[in-house]
Amino acid sequence: MPYAVMLYFDTQTEKTISKVWQALADDNLTTGVLYAGIRPHITLAIYDELDCRPCENELMKITSKTASMAIQLAHLGIFTNPEPVVFAAPAPTKEFLDFHENLHSSLAREAKKPWELYQPGKWVPHCTLAFDFKMENLVEIIHRCKTLPIPMDVRAVQLGVVEFQPVRDLFKYDFLSFES
Repeated sequence: MPYAVMLYFDTQTEKTISKVWQALADDNLTTGVLYAGIRPHITLAIYDELDCRPCENELMKITSKTASMAIQLAHLGIFTNPEPVVFAAPAPTKEFLDFHENLHSSLAREAKKPWELYQPGKWVPHCTLAFDFKMENLVEIIHRCKTLPIPMDVRAVQLGVVEFQPVRDLFKYDFLSFES
């Protein structure tokens, strides 16, 4: 089974995104994300093989010296291949892209067979809002997703690993608290 390294949001952001997921389900447009067994997140990496104990230690080290990150969900986007996905995309700041690249470097020994689309230089950071839907519903799905207050300032507060399908949380660690 593959493993995903996930960046999780603050509680308010999770509630806001979850409301969009619920509205899409209530309107019978898609239930894919709502019932996938995941929290709102940005996937940082996916690997076919992961040595979990050393990986867990690496993620613990990273979060113990990294403050929660300010991220701005800047726009909505659509992937079209292999299947359509509607998403909220963060502004790709240097800090965020450096964090992503450093994470991959830190996990290089523990992780094998990385998925190409999540590699530094190819990764398109995103928070999935809708997938597994009929194309004729795309306009209505976008209309529902536009209820997100974009641009939306959020905080990444936790780093975790899940195994999938089905989704199973393996571990997660909080970043250092942010002091304004």
